Amino acid sequence: MLPQLLNGLRMLDLSDDRGAMCGKIFVDLGAEVIKIEPSSGCPTRRIPPFLDGEAGEDRSLYFLAHQAGKLSVTANLDSPDGRAVVRDLAAKADFIVESLPAGYMDSIGLGFDALAGANPRLIYAAISPFGEDGPGRDYKAYEAVSWAAGGMMFLMGEPGRPPLQMSLPQAGLHAGAEAAIASLLAHFARQRDGRGQRIVINMQACIVWTLMNEQAMPIMHGDFLRRQGVYLGSPKLRRKFVFRCKDGFVAMMITGGAVGSRSTRRLVEWMDEKGFAADWMKHQDWSAWTPAVFMALNERDLRENAEMESSVERFFSTMTKHELYSEGARRGVLLGPVMSAADTAADEQLAAREFFVDVDHPALGRMIRRPGAFAKFSRTPLAPPRPAPRLGEHNAMVYGSLLGYSAERIAQLRASGAI
Repeated sequence: MLPQLLNGLRMLDLSDDRGAMCGKIFVDLGAEVIKIEPSSGCPTRRIPPFLDGEAGEDRSLYFLAHQAGKLSVTANLDSPDGRAVVRDLAAKADFIVESLPAGYMDSIGLGFDALAGANPRLIYAAISPFGEDGPGRDYKAYEAVSWAAGGMMFLMGEPGRPPLQMSLPQAGLHAGAEAAIASLLAHFARQRDGRGQRIVINMQACIVWTLMNEQAMPIMHGDFLRRQGVYLGSPKLRRKFVFRCKDGFVAMMITGGAVGSRSTRRLVEWMDEKGFAADWMKHQDWSAWTPAVFMALNERDLRENAEMESSVERFFSTMTKHELYSEGARRGVLLGPVMSAADTAADEQLAAREFFVDVDHPALGRMIRRPGAFAKFSRTPLAPPRPAPRLGEHNAMVYGSLLGYSAERIAQLRASGAI
């Protein structure tokens, strides 16, 4: 069996949904990830949706996906003995990720400075809503607050209506992914000098990074940033880019320029074959429809743009997403289906890559289908998929085999509520 990238390395995961992705990435890369949970279980065990729509232990699809492959142990951080257990684990760990309130781990003697004294190689990533200094240090935030404070919510929704949150939780996933990248970079530095370090992940900053070129739009184009719904463009001209079709929606930008004009011209030729193209569309110089022109369109241009979009949607409504995508690809028309979850699960390209995998989940007595490898490595493949753990499933193995606790010691810790 080929080795994985992080074989032999160990991470302690004390995070909730704000850091779950960090540990999951490390699992996929071959590290041993020990998830430390309270006796009541990590809050991610109770995040909907649930398997078959039924809430219950081990049925959170969020938990089954993002905690897959981790080892679960219980430890009570409110107990001196529970904290001692975590301290013993940290002495044998290469990485820690946590998302507890800023300063909490320091207050109970489990902060970076305390743990690094016994383990100078330790890389410690702390995820917090607004970082660990400044006026927002002690602020609390859930998903929607992070999405809003990072600026992304302002861009989402329909014009004239309130901004919208991303429907699926994203802020914590971004923070977890950034924590994983930062930890790997710190590992690269540690390979040179043997020293670990502390990393602070600011969720607000993670969301700001998702704005990408939108941050430059006000400087480049004036009052450009506003909610546009299924449109893009300036306040003067909103250009539609999501169109209804026979069984859902497809995305396409009707535009010009060096690349866009070829696609639009071929679309018009296709529409003309089916009787949907007006005469002016067939004779239009689409290469002239550049962004600069769009910013200065006259009333006639605006009417033609509206007519074009209406004709395109009527044309698209005669075909399914698959038909449009297949024929559009053959003709060189730049469009793509707006995929539903069911479409993605049945996608031929993902099936050809064997992207989705069936994982046996003994606690549920059934197979669970979930996403597989995010990348294909020729020499160091990702770890094979494993199920998410039951609460405390690995207490005996980790505390006995790894830490060398006797059966009596483990029983005492359990009886006292330390684990």
